[in-house]
Amino acid sequence: MNSRLSVTTSWAALAAVLVVLPSLSATAADRPDVTVAVNELARALDPGERTGNVDVRVYYSIFDTLIRRDFAHPTADGGAKLVPGLAESWSWTTPTTFDVKLRQGVKCHDGSPFNANDVLATFSPDRLWGEKPYYPDGRVYFGNLTGVDKLDDFTVRFTVAQHDPIMAHRLSSYMSFVICDEPWNAFKKDGVAAKVWMDEAAKALRWKPVGTGPYKFSEYQRNDRIKLVAFDEYYEGAPAAKSITFRSVPEVAARVAGLVAGDFDIAVEIPPDQWESLKKYNDIVLKTEPLENSHVLQFNTNDPVLADKKLRHAMSLAIDRKALIDALWKGETYAPNGHQLPSFGAMYVKDNPGYDYNPELAKKLVAESGYKGQEISYRLIPNYYLYNVEAAQIIQEMWRAVGINARIDFVESFNEVRKPGAQVFAWSNTYRVPDPTGSILALWGPDTENQTGWKFYGASEAFNTAARELQAESDEAKRKAIFARLLTAFQDDMPMTMLYNPVTGYAMKKTINWTPYSQYYMDFRPSNFSIAAK
Repeated sequence: MNSRLSVTTSWAALAAVLVVLPSLSATAADRPDVTVAVNELARALDPGERTGNVDVRVYYSIFDTLIRRDFAHPTADGGAKLVPGLAESWSWTTPTTFDVKLRQGVKCHDGSPFNANDVLATFSPDRLWGEKPYYPDGRVYFGNLTGVDKLDDFTVRFTVAQHDPIMAHRLSSYMSFVICDEPWNAFKKDGVAAKVWMDEAAKALRWKPVGTGPYKFSEYQRNDRIKLVAFDEYYEGAPAAKSITFRSVPEVAARVAGLVAGDFDIAVEIPPDQWESLKKYNDIVLKTEPLENSHVLQFNTNDPVLADKKLRHAMSLAIDRKALIDALWKGETYAPNGHQLPSFGAMYVKDNPGYDYNPELAKKLVAESGYKGQEISYRLIPNYYLYNVEAAQIIQEMWRAVGINARIDFVESFNEVRKPGAQVFAWSNTYRVPDPTGSILALWGPDTENQTGWKFYGASEAFNTAARELQAESDEAKRKAIFARLLTAFQDDMPMTMLYNPVTGYAMKKTINWTPYSQYYMDFRPSNFSIAAK
């Protein structure tokens, strides 16, 4: 990135903050409390421990990243645009050293000043990227790092083993939310193993997070609410709400009724069958956004029945995705052509065929496979994904039509989903970084839980070879060719099948000025959230 452009952008942002600060501070005492009705609360507020859909939408307001994705302004080819966050500018100083200049004047929620020490604590090898980091997912994103060094109080150098063309994107995404070093390192003890003291730190801070974001943690009541309060020293300016409370309301009807009654200000996960009825209320606005997230069915390739690749292909070919999209989503979304999105920009493989619907071929493959009509378990968590119960019931009938017998098993958590005996289960895949190394490889690659932990994906040599080549290659044209090969191998392995990308609906009071993103983040920064006078 051009450093001069970064500095200009940051000065412009600072000027905007200075313009709005007087009016915000003058009305600070009159700011409203905002309540958001959610289908499920975050399971923790530790950005290293939990990265699920229900988690990131809450902690996105508590933590910042060094670089931020500008969801409202994609690049000319549809790719993701990056803007300064806690970093003012960044650049490759050599093919393997990436220097980040930090924003000055930022504060942590505990009052300590933000500086290079916070970045070093966040990206320490013991925490994220060493041989056995405390948060194993850290290696998926940052396993290429060989060093993170403080050049001065506001300059940090990231050193990588091989040049990484998407390093800036990595620093804008999952596992990159910056923690404040003083609360975390308060548990560090000389002579005590990192795993031991980090256990203490993670346990203590799981529900007492300390970041630099526009809201700071206030209260957690299990199965009821998470409350955040405004951090008026936020570098973009004082937030629009005095507090934001995420309230657990599992049922869609209850979320809608509460919004209409005035109990809630925003309600999430509003399905298409509610959209028309909400239009009759003059004081409610509905905003919808197709997500950079795909609902998928995962197959356990190591299960005795599903080890037969012909059966897995048959199960995929039997699914009429258009029928699902029309029935559940009113035709308002799509099924990606493979594990990719147009937001990949130059890396997007436009002509990849994706997942076909061909029931006749499905029947043929069932007959050719070793399948003898055994009942196959299809596990899902009822309220976790919108319409996943309805989708399961429709898919069950589609499979029955080609000779596959499936039983729907309702469970309460992903621990139960992945317990022994798992065969097929509902999951979603978020394209966390707009590049294959931050999406398909972050979820399915050689170092992921799917291959090394849960061992649900016995990947082919073709897939893993392409994965390693892709991680090592920096030339854009060569990377795209490798990615095309990797997609072909992945779809041939068939460890999962794509259903569709859901459309998330947010209903809110007309006084709320807020824009949803194509990720599950809920951004309540001053640049994306304001409240009009009644």
